[in-house]
Amino acid sequence: MGFHNSTPELKFVCRRNLMLTINIDKNTEKDLQLAVEEAAKLIAEEKREVIDFSSNVDVSADPGHYVIFWEISGEVSDEVLKECCNCLDRSFVDAGYVSSRKVNAIGPLELRVVRKGTFHKILDHYLGLGAVVSQFKTPRCVGPTNNKVLQILCDNVAKNYFSTAF
Repeated sequence: MGFHNSTPELKFVCRRNLMLTINIDKNTEKDLQLAVEEAAKLIAEEKREVIDFSSNVDVSADPGHYVIFWEISGEVSDEVLKECCNCLDRSFVDAGYVSSRKVNAIGPLELRVVRKGTFHKILDHYLGLGAVVSQFKTPRCVGPTNNKVLQILCDNVAKNYFSTAF
């Protein structure tokens, strides 16, 4: 970024291994954050908010697709959540993602709404492994090697929606 006196100033782009990618798409943690913020505006109109979120690439079926997990501060109508799902899908603007979605090389994005307390269970899991609560940061992209966290997320899904944006 530059220097402060003679000390280099660094800008951290994203944490290691935190990229959503299936095909030629490359979406970073920042891209995910922006997509969630954009879609969360739709539930803010109902006086609700996204308490926490995470994501995963599901390649168990062909074509693979992105899965976004949301914990929400109350009930939101199915209609609004379907629109949130479409908004999330449209908010990933990486050219590789958009072109892959248009030709169905990447499947429709899936929004999974999890039960209240799910992300607290993830925190408890990490604390059990010796993590310090003040240093804990919710994993934004849950990779295939993080089976326990993915299991906690999947076991607590209350509703799910598939995008119809493309």
